[in-house]
Amino acid sequence: MKRFLLIITMLACHFSYAQIVIPIEIMPEGHILVKATINGVEGNFIFDTGGGLHVVTKKFAEKLSNFPKQDGGFTGFRATGERIDADLYTAQTLTLGGFTDKNPTVAVIDANFGPIDGLISLMSFQNTPFTIDYTQNKLIIETDKSLAVRKKAAKAIIPLQLEKHRDKSLDIFAYFTLENKLTLQFLLDSGSGKNVFRLNAKNIPLLGINTGDTAKVKKISHRSEIDTSFSSSIYHTKVGSLAAKGAPGVKVEGFKASFVEGLIYDGIVSINWIGKQLTVDLQKREMLVVY
Repeated sequence: MKRFLLIITMLACHFSYAQIVIPIEIMPEGHILVKATINGVEGNFIFDTGGGLHVVTKKFAEKLSNFPKQDGGFTGFRATGERIDADLYTAQTLTLGGFTDKNPTVAVIDANFGPIDGLISLMSFQNTPFTIDYTQNKLIIETDKSLAVRKKAAKAIIPLQLEKHRDKSLDIFAYFTLENKLTLQFLLDSGSGKNVFRLNAKNIPLLGINTGDTAKVKKISHRSEIDTSFSSSIYHTKVGSLAAKGAPGVKVEGFKASFVEGLIYDGIVSINWIGKQLTVDLQKREMLVVY
């Protein structure tokens, strides 16, 4: 009997630590590609911490059954200020590996993302801590005990601010110090790729950047891939330093940045440079970093 109880205890401890491990692929551009199924139909999705809400293409949505359209819609704005009007649908299930979210809201847009069927946002992880492991190419759903282990191993903890709209979309932000001059709040956006630093162009004069110096600053016009009539002016130049507020070990120096006119945030940054392992706990509003 004692041996039986010991085995049960050991099994209970094992499963309390047993995270759900989901393979991911880091694409050449730095996007996180994950296999997911919606209502049992598998597709290729970008795991996008800056996506706001789950999105599928119209082509993928046509494969789905039991996918009713909601009466209301959603109007959002891309970071450049471009307006997006989307129809909303209710899926039965959204599944990544062994993790399933029931009855998620999904936006459908008429866009061509090539082999990508859509975006998986943070909306399904509001009560579910997860880790992005860039060293082993894994998305890991944490348990209470495994999360405690992650916290002890963390080299830095970055406070997060949440932006939630109408219980339909969710993004995360954090404060950073730019050039030891400005403290700015940036969107943390895994969907932007790797080593991406988009800053609001209004900060150009505050940093003493001379846009007329064409040897150091390159100006381009970028056209939207969704609304091709929409374009933004962008200034590319080199910036000295960027560090997470309160976590000076999370920093980058001498990096290329894009200053975007009309950006609706202070800035947008990719997350690959922050650390090798990033654990996001939305309930506690923090990111645990191992670098």
